Amino acid sequence: MNAVADVVKQDTGLASPAATANGRKKILVIDDEQGPRESVRFLFKNQYQVFCESTVDKGVETLSREKPDIVILDIRMPGKTGLEGLKEIRDVDQDVSVVMLTGFGSIETAGEAMRFGANDYIKKPFDTNEMREVVLRHIGRTEVMRAKSRAAREIEVLNRQLRAEIDQKARMADLGMASSELLHDLRSPLTAIYGYVHLLSEDLSKVMHGNASQTAEVMDCLKAIEKSVQRCQEMADVWRDLGHRDPSRMKPVTVRSLLADALEGARPVAEKAGVSLSLAEGPAGLAVLADQPQMYRALQNVLQNAILAAAEGGRTVEASCRQADGGMAEISVADTGKGIPEEALLHMGEPCFTTRRQSGGTGLGLFITRMVVENAHGGAFTIGNRQGAGAVATIRIPLVSG
Repeated sequence: MNAVADVVKQDTGLASPAATANGRKKILVIDDEQGPRESVRFLFKNQYQVFCESTVDKGVETLSREKPDIVILDIRMPGKTGLEGLKEIRDVDQDVSVVMLTGFGSIETAGEAMRFGANDYIKKPFDTNEMREVVLRHIGRTEVMRAKSRAAREIEVLNRQLRAEIDQKARMADLGMASSELLHDLRSPLTAIYGYVHLLSEDLSKVMHGNASQTAEVMDCLKAIEKSVQRCQEMADVWRDLGHRDPSRMKPVTVRSLLADALEGARPVAEKAGVSLSLAEGPAGLAVLADQPQMYRALQNVLQNAILAAAEGGRTVEASCRQADGGMAEISVADTGKGIPEEALLHMGEPCFTTRRQSGGTGLGLFITRMVVENAHGGAFTIGNRQGAGAVATIRIPLVSG
């Protein structure tokens, strides 16, 4: 229960557009009897915004206007019944939790309401502790469902945009390399989406069965999905400008935040491969001027290579940063794999060169990284073997001047 309370109270970044400035959630009560309406209002008036309506028609109007986080709906009312109201509510909002109020002799009708899309029911007269518990749990459920729907809509929009982009590029002579770069870049965030969706599908089923302790974990998964979708969108927007310096996109950013962001995006892939990712201690204030989407893609490519190598060896990858000579920031990604054959080192970073052709490698990852680092950021990219075992990729880019 505490997990749900934390999710309800904290700013998750996935709040409903209808949330008020002070963050209070909204309850809509639809009941023709004044007693139950006022009982709910009094019970929650200090914690939530409570809207009370006496008819289904007025309730649906308030639903459309206020976007409540839970609807408490009486089953037996004159005029339109609660079941009829439930159908209209679902036409307006598929995600909001609906809890039915049932009087004596209407339990069977409550079961029918569950089949029509209600989420729970409470008997009249209700117990205040039970009402508090049900409202808290189902407000958490609404938040989860709305976040899930937003993620699904964003993925659908992204898919439509990518299909349109690829259809347009299909008529151009340079489709081959450009589309390969796009598909390569999208592989990492889409893999992250796939991993988090798998975790979400398990946790969501627990939340839907009333296990409130899982709500916080589900919200974390949803935020990770939305962040990965945003990454895909950013990459789709900038892939045509690969390696080109755009001053409007260059922003001061700390190297550790760049690394932490890239490590978080690579974590699902590392966990699947049984590889441990870590970020070594380093200067917290080391700042560079970077095109963050392009630098993110460069770091993701380096991390993907290191994870694949580590999966065949010591199963660890460590990222680090330091201030180097010449006013440069140095980022290193070291793995404990088998290292790179000497003859291959001469060609690392060349387009379409890969030592993993048989396992689906395209040879574009390090080529893209080199273009981003050297062309777009005026830096240097090198890769070599470590003393002992494994390989290390090194990126150097200028520090923020002044």
